[in-house]
Amino acid sequence: MKQIEDFRIRKTKTALFNAFFDMLEEMTFDELTINNLCDRAGIRRATFYKHYVDKYDFLINVTRALRDRFDTFRWTNPEGVTTKEYFVAYAKRVVGFINENDKVIANMIKSDLLPTVYSIVTEQNYVDTKELLTKMHAEGKKLKGSPDVVAAMLVGSVSTAIYGWLLDGKPKDADMLADEIGTILWEMI
Repeated sequence: MKQIEDFRIRKTKTALFNAFFDMLEEMTFDELTINNLCDRAGIRRATFYKHYVDKYDFLINVTRALRDRFDTFRWTNPEGVTTKEYFVAYAKRVVGFINENDKVIANMIKSDLLPTVYSIVTEQNYVDTKELLTKMHAEGKKLKGSPDVVAAMLVGSVSTAIYGWLLDGKPKDADMLADEIGTILWEMI
């Protein structure tokens, strides 16, 4: 059973998270210090250290919180929606989320944080994707490989396609990229 967090702790973490994202629009993660993060959030350093070991531990927690928030749209197939439509909708949500947070993402890439953020996000995406594919396979959908291998391929493909899109300066519209990714994902399974 998940323990409910104290209101004061939630308020502190929210202030830190908001300050963190504001600051990442202005500077890279490497330039960010605990002092300026705490000043911006309006909390004491001692309070920060009650919850986090250092700024890297904080980053991991922020990334997981974002991933959890994003994960409210889980790998389930809503009634009446074909699986292909689901993959396109999911790709649109991923690309849209990245596009809406492009300054933060760009600063994370500049700070060499991509491997950390990538591993946290893809780990859960892999679990969710494998769960969906296992269910589809059990319901009679013939996959082009085992659910674990297909899930790894799908998650890796989406991540790489979005990363390439960002590095290339977003040469196509986010919705166009999402449609393309969703369609290809469906064809891969």
